[in-house]
Amino acid sequence: MSNEGLILFDVGEGIVVSADKDAVRFLFISGRPIGEHIAWYGPIVMNTQEELEQVFDEYEKGTFIKHNKPS
Repeated sequence: MSNEGLILFDVGEGIVVSADKDAVRFLFISGRPIGEHIAWYGPIVMNTQEELEQVFDEYEKGTFIKHNKPS
């Protein structure tokens, strides 16, 4: 089995985690759905495909990261 994985649970009461001989480490994140569309590619998550295209265009141009200028 791979050492990387993602499991998406539906509504429930809890989870049980156990390990045989080896130790186990995991990250458990819980939250309520916010009901927004998701467009995902690589490390970038936006709401629409158009927003993703804009982000990657900005990334290629070097304008993706915005810096706040001091007042």
